[in-house]
Parts: sequence; structure tokens; C-alpha cells
Amino acid sequence: MSDNYPSDVKLDENPDGSVSFATGVVETIAGLAAQEVEGVASMASASTGFADMFSRKSSRNFTKGVRVDIDGNMVAVDVTIVVEYGSPVPDVARSIQENVKKAIETMSGLDVRNVDVHVQAVSFERENRAVAELKEQQKKMLEESVRREQEKAQAEAVRENPPVQEPEAFQEDDADDLENLEEDLEDEDEDEDEEEIELEDMEEPETNDAKE
Repeated sequence: MSDNYPSDVKLDENPDGSVSFATGVVETIAGLAAQEVEGVASMASASTGFADMFSRKSSRNFTKGVRVDIDGNMVAVDVTIVVEYGSPVPDVARSIQENVKKAIETMSGLDVRNVDVHVQAVSFERENRAVAELKEQQKKMLEESVRREQEKAQAEAVRENPPVQEPEAFQEDDADDLENLEEDLEDEDEDEDEEEIELEDMEEPETNDAKE
């Protein structure tokens, strides 16, 4: 595909004026449409460095990995991608072709002649991320299992050997209460003795009358 493509595309010309747009617009449309397809890890190109090849889709360079050749009202598109590991390449490529063609024709009014898809590399980022997430889940499950076993063992130990409650220390207030109780008992004994003496005094006159 030739690098000498026009910088502007004249879409329409009529008595009211003309409509034109930069070819970069078509490249942006094609790049965004390609990145929407499931299984595309990132965009790439022959001139892209190895480190940049695996950059995420969120890159602000939307025209990366896309070349367009416009001839009149016809457009030919080259798309270079990095595919995610495990994704069926034929299905991904077919989806890219359909999505790019539909997006360009709908938004620009140009006719898409062909969309060539080039797979430059395979990304294991999603696979590695899934493995890392699985390991993290297993770690959390193991920690939770250990915690439950420890709580169970502690509960079993308490059930077999219940803690002995020590008697409360003898407080000074308790001593005062005990002393007051003893005094009350002594007062009650004295009252009972006095009542017995009074009864004896009351009974003696009755005895003297009986003798007479």
C-alpha cells in the first residue's frame, strides 16, 4: 500500500460548497473500530518497537497500526494487531473486517474496498492476569480456612477446660457489713433476754396468790 496518499479527502462538492476531511480521520475511525473487537489486545505496526507492541487499547494514539489508501471514493485499509492468547484468530480478523468496514462507511460515506488484517504478535497479558487472580483467590480461601480452624480449636479448648472463676477479694465494705450484722444479732439477743425477765416478773405475783 502506497505511503503517498492525499492528506485530505474531498467527500462531496455541490453548489452550496464542499465537504472534505483529513485521511487521519478515516484512520482513527478504523483504529477505534478494530479495538472494539473482542480478542484484540492492542494495535501494532511494522515500525513499532517491541515494548510498544503490547501497549493497552487505551493508548491515545488511535491511528496506531492502521494505514488507509483512498482512491476517489474507495478506501483500502490495513490493520495490524496483537491478538490475545486463546482467541481464535480467524474469528477475530473477520470481526475486525466487518466492524471497520461498517464504521468507515457509516461515518464517512466512503466505500471500503477491502480490510486487510495482519496479526503481528500474541499477548499473554490476559492469561497472566487470570492466573494471578486465581492465585489470589486461592490464597484468600486458604487464609480463611486457617482462620476458621484456629477459631474452632480455640472454642474446643475452652469447652474442654473452662476457665476457673476466682472468688472476689474480701473488701473492706464487706467487713463493715459483717460487723453491723453481728451487732444487730447481739441487740436482738439482749431484747429477748429483757423480754424473758419481764415475763418472769409478771408470773411471780400469780404464784403468791395461789399459795394464799
